[in-house]
Amino acid sequence: MELNIDKRQLVMEWYELYYDDMYRFIWLMLGDKQCCEDFVHDTFVRAYTAYDRFDHRSSVKTWLFSIAKHLVLDEIRKRKRNKHVPVLSFEKEISSSFNLEKYIENKEAVNQLFTSIQQLKPNYRMVIILMKVEEYSTKETANILGWSEVKVRKTLSRALQSLRKRNTIQGGEQVEQSL
Repeated sequence: MELNIDKRQLVMEWYELYYDDMYRFIWLMLGDKQCCEDFVHDTFVRAYTAYDRFDHRSSVKTWLFSIAKHLVLDEIRKRKRNKHVPVLSFEKEISSSFNLEKYIENKEAVNQLFTSIQQLKPNYRMVIILMKVEEYSTKETANILGWSEVKVRKTLSRALQSLRKRNTIQGGEQVEQSL
């Protein structure tokens, strides 16, 4: 019983520490603020129930991102079957290491960039969000995704190429500068 109280308190501490990071990741992956809270909550519930299987080979944050990744990919697959396409909007900024303030004059370009990211394949989207928005290293991203570092680098390269191509077609020229 004492272990459960400690585990509960520990997961609540993680919730306080990593809520914003999980929310931002899930929101950028799904583009749907309506269900974001539920997925963040589910991430921490799964962390609580799987706590005994957490082997500490990675950081807690990396482990939580891995849990969130699985939830998000399941939802993307479900939406694909149901043909549900979210609309990403910037009603309220989400703070992160990604400095949106410097793009405020060019808000339309930022909206276009994130809309383009939403249209990428899920693996491309994840790599761009983790490495370019959240600023994880290649090694950290590999741990979160369960990939090799080589696969992360190749996928990032292909994702950025796809994003450049998509934005060139839509008239956007500033993909690399924005990220």
